[in-house]
Amino acid sequence: MTADAKKMIAMEEELAELKKQQGIEKKAPFWVRLIDWIAEYRESKRAMVNRRKYIRLALLGGWLCGAHRFYAGQWLSGILYLLFCWTGIPFAMTLIDLMIALPKEADTQGNIEM
Repeated sequence: MTADAKKMIAMEEELAELKKQQGIEKKAPFWVRLIDWIAEYRESKRAMVNRRKYIRLALLGGWLCGAHRFYAGQWLSGILYLLFCWTGIPFAMTLIDLMIALPKEADTQGNIEM
């Protein structure tokens, strides 16, 4: 490395340290903030549902109308199950939901987090 490059790196490190000390941070791009917001929103919307009811609803009505999704408070995906009930998509998604719910350990009241 040349002396100019080393000097430039040192100056950038010093600038970063000064920004950190002053509390000036670079704002993240919009798409990064959007993804963070979606992740936080999903985390806050996690529902505790009764494991037995959830599995029964998935087996009986999940493949057709997404009943287990409505029970868990996931209205948007429940509506998508209804919209695509004439295809095989809800059936496949219900199988995936069952593969997620079956191995989960229930708490003392029999609830699992969905």
